[in-house]
Amino acid sequence: MTLEVREGVAHVTLDRPDQGNALDLTLAHGLKRAFDAVAERDDARVVLLTGNGRYFCTGGDLRSMQAADDRGAFLRELALAAHEAVKTIASLEKPVVAAVQGSAAGAGLSLVLLADFVFTTAKTTFVTAYTTVGLTPDCGQSWLLPRAVGTGRALDLMLAPRRVPGADAVALGIATKVVAEDSLHVDAHSFATGLAAGPAHALGAARSLIRSSFAAAFDEHLDKEAATIARLAATEESGKLIDAFLAPKA
Repeated sequence: MTLEVREGVAHVTLDRPDQGNALDLTLAHGLKRAFDAVAERDDARVVLLTGNGRYFCTGGDLRSMQAADDRGAFLRELALAAHEAVKTIASLEKPVVAAVQGSAAGAGLSLVLLADFVFTTAKTTFVTAYTTVGLTPDCGQSWLLPRAVGTGRALDLMLAPRRVPGADAVALGIATKVVAEDSLHVDAHSFATGLAAGPAHALGAARSLIRSSFAAAFDEHLDKEAATIARLAATEESGKLIDAFLAPKA
């Protein structure tokens, strides 16, 4: 796992290319540490999540599970560690962009669903994967997927797993945009820097409101909206934007 901040964008990279960036305990802990660090850094206004190598993330590390003396205990430890990272990503008040190449499977698809903007290619495939190997979803996928594509489509994708190509993933609401394979990371970085140059605090707070809305009653969510807009209105960034909007036009 690597983290580098430049031009206001925190580049968080899954870095197990020889294993398809499969999620093991080390990578799960590293993912949480990276997003914890991003949350604390003022120079990191937007996150760009990528995977090093041919694949974005091929899911959980099945080879490690196969080698474990107690597979159930191993998977529980891995799932709990991964879930700490997932909770950190989900609660982050900063926009998250993902650049997805090759494949996003299992837990990799969950990470995609946690991103707010997903750039992908025509050759990239997305697959739930879990039931193919006799497992059930983790990393929030059974919560995130139906909210992205609807319950019926989520059941279809989970109970009859198949590889969904990039264009179909956009149509389903899993991905945002298909771009050329050789410009994927450049295009995603350019988009992320554009967000970082804009009102990133407002974008992050709006992200938080939308992603938390399913877990709250409407009245409770209205109170959160009121508190959030009041907090943002008091910031220097918002003040400048309001002044600019109301300034006389030439």
